Amino acid sequence: MRIFLLGANGRTGSLVLTEALSRGHTVTALVRRPDSLSAQTGLEIIAGTPLAQADISNAFASAPNSDAVGAVICTLNNGRTSDNPWAATTAPKDFMADSVRNTLAVMRENGVKKIVVLGTRGVGSSRANSPWIVRMVVDYSNLKISFDDHEQVEKILKEEASKDDKFKWVEVRATGLDDKEKKEIKFWGNEGKGVGWWISRKSVASFLLDAVEGDEWDGQTPVISN
Repeated sequence: MRIFLLGANGRTGSLVLTEALSRGHTVTALVRRPDSLSAQTGLEIIAGTPLAQADISNAFASAPNSDAVGAVICTLNNGRTSDNPWAATTAPKDFMADSVRNTLAVMRENGVKKIVVLGTRGVGSSRANSPWIVRMVVDYSNLKISFDDHEQVEKILKEEASKDDKFKWVEVRATGLDDKEKKEIKFWGNEGKGVGWWISRKSVASFLLDAVEGDEWDGQTPVISN
């Protein structure tokens, strides 16, 4: 299957790219700086931004008819200049929502029905099960911009599903990300009651591929940790 990947040059997206290719998938990656990715067999690199619907359309059109885009994985985040919660943001406040909205429009045009989005624990119905200190930091730092963006993405996905019963989506609510090796993944429902603190990016990458390949999590917001 050909996967259209957003965020392929990010810390998690690059691992999704590696995992997808190792599983025999082909990947079309839309990135602003093509030189940020190395050429690999099975990878097509397209220059552009998900904030421009025309760039996404161009990426979909670049795939051969014999290997058209079959699904989408989005690992975008509303980034900051550092991991400090109060660090300045580096993207528009609705970056993820606008990117997903543009992607869904192109998916409709091309008959693509599956998208898996990397979200975060603490959004939507999982917020109540986040530790109070996490909620406080989010509410009083620039993390709130990112969390609000994630909230918008979830609403957009649910709205799309309400209009098309063949549309399939998964928003993966990962807990804190670290750079350790891939480990067993623990699932905490859609609300995350009792969830642990950390999950490795490699574990997340593996689960995103599992979610796009299967249907167990369709229409859900699984909270995951190691």
